[in-house]
Amino acid sequence: MSTKENQNEVLMEENNQTTEVSPSEKKSTFEKKALLVLSAIFVAVLIGAWGYAMRVQQGVASNSVTTHADPAALLEIERMRGIASSQMDNGRAYFLLGSQNIYDKQKKEKETLADALTAFDKQHNLPGISDVVKRIQDLQKKNQEFFDQAIEHRDKKTESRIVGQFYQARTTPLRSQLNEAFDDMAHLHQVQIDKAQEEIREAAAQAEIQIPFGMTWLSGSLVFIFISMGFLVVRLLRKQSFQLAQQKRLYDEAKKAVQDRDETLFAISHDLQDSLNMISSTAERMASTPQGLDIVESGELMKSTVTNIEGLIKDIRDQKNTEMHGLTLRMDQLSVDNVLDSARLQMQPLAKQHDVRLQIDSVNPPVLAFYDNERVLRVLANLIGNAIKFSPKGEKVVVKVRSDQKYVNISVIDSGPGIPANQLPGIFDNFWQAKKTADKGAGLGLAIVKTIVEAHGGTVQIQSQTGRGTTVTFSLPRRRPVGASLKKPNVIVKSNHAPEWQ
Repeated sequence: MSTKENQNEVLMEENNQTTEVSPSEKKSTFEKKALLVLSAIFVAVLIGAWGYAMRVQQGVASNSVTTHADPAALLEIERMRGIASSQMDNGRAYFLLGSQNIYDKQKKEKETLADALTAFDKQHNLPGISDVVKRIQDLQKKNQEFFDQAIEHRDKKTESRIVGQFYQARTTPLRSQLNEAFDDMAHLHQVQIDKAQEEIREAAAQAEIQIPFGMTWLSGSLVFIFISMGFLVVRLLRKQSFQLAQQKRLYDEAKKAVQDRDETLFAISHDLQDSLNMISSTAERMASTPQGLDIVESGELMKSTVTNIEGLIKDIRDQKNTEMHGLTLRMDQLSVDNVLDSARLQMQPLAKQHDVRLQIDSVNPPVLAFYDNERVLRVLANLIGNAIKFSPKGEKVVVKVRSDQKYVNISVIDSGPGIPANQLPGIFDNFWQAKKTADKGAGLGLAIVKTIVEAHGGTVQIQSQTGRGTTVTFSLPRRRPVGASLKKPNVIVKSNHAPEWQ
């Protein structure tokens, strides 16, 4: 029997098992029904307690008179007193200093106080409050008149100190009258608050007789309900923990199966390496035979293709090595032109095959960077290869270099179909590939590009517009890693994360 048939039988058995109702599931229905019954009792108790509380409230209300006194009104009165005082202080400061900000502030305080007085009169409608509010508003009008007079003196180029003294002299009596008005307003509210507190004390004394009995009944009912519900919840949690343990076991088995698959692919990449080395040597012999340009070009193309396949296998191995053990880099301080020239030689046959022009701009003046030559060459091969495959015939793929004090930035620019904006966030995931171009590769290249560049301490950025091409830019450090020597052999950095740089 084939492996596929065995898998089908296993799936059928699992489906049959899931359709059968286990004894534990039958028992769980009892807990669910019991919880529903207790929940209904709980709701009934709450409704009864609410009705009882309403009857007590009605009894308290019958022994208390309605009052408009509000303790919060005292705080509001003090706030308005502060606004009025600050308004006068800012008015005098304006005439002394001439600051537009102070003028705007006192004007804003004037409007705020007017609005607060109107709202206070509507909200706290006690006997006598309206008269006090009217007194304050009249005093505010006088204050405005004095302010306007001071403005006229100021416009006549009167000395600021004299204008300020004039305004202060006129507003000092107003300040005292405003404080008296606010004191009267507070006194009216305090009288009503004292009266309301006395009535509340009398109503509370009556409520003390009724509340204990109701609280005892309610507490006893709730204790019984919560104990019963707690018992049922504990039973359900124990069953849930068992199910979670089963799910964890299945997850661990699936994770091990995936790991086994990855290890198998890793081992296969080693076996393929030997065969590819043999093809590469054959291609080199073909390229060196003087039998015509076609054979030479075919040999160069075969060699380039084999190099790309080798790079793909190394990408897979590096990606898995990074996930399991970290990535080992062999870094030198090298000219960026070195790796660009190698990339041109490696990718030119592929560009010629796709009828795409490959333009790699030289770096002038030359720029040095710290990098692993082999792996950065694979980064360029991945990015240039993608750009060539996705560019229309006759178009151009351009590689540009720019640098700053810390990094050398290399950009690969194509005029292909571009990548939709909603797909950009996951573009560096393993085996990512756009749906429209999924037949052009497995999509591992961008993942390994990100892995290699970040291991160097650089970053990768991508800009793309649908129908207008894609630009991928990665950076290499110009400074050496901390503690690394410039002497041979090469600097070796092994890391799961970006290294530190000097």
